[in-house]
Amino acid sequence: MSTARVSNSFPWAPKYYENLQRQHRTSWGSLIPEMAFVLYLCNASRSKVRIERIAAQANATYPDDFFTWVDGKKVPDLALIQLVLAKATEAEWKYALGDWEGGWRLTKMGLRFAKDIERRRNGFKRGLIHLSGKGF
Repeated sequence: MSTARVSNSFPWAPKYYENLQRQHRTSWGSLIPEMAFVLYLCNASRSKVRIERIAAQANATYPDDFFTWVDGKKVPDLALIQLVLAKATEAEWKYALGDWEGGWRLTKMGLRFAKDIERRRNGFKRGLIHLSGKGF
């Protein structure tokens, strides 16, 4: 999402996004793979998914990562989710395509990566993979 497009609707948005980016700059490496898996769980490999659905799935799958507090209540942080999705579209990652209005979907590379995450998570759940990385 371009800053110009955001600033037309919400004049405060560019500064807010800049501050949010600065705060989370060190954690992009861990949040982008998590977001690829969230998109996979939303079935975003077949069709675009709206950010509200992505936020709900992100909160369910990674409850400690994609939230903020509003009036003492824990709510999905749509701004953070939007920034992570925007980073996931960049050339460095290429895991997602889309925008705020039209929704988001996984790229082929993102789908392969998300399936790998699922395979590893299932292996850990079944006890087939030890922390050393070796199976039985």
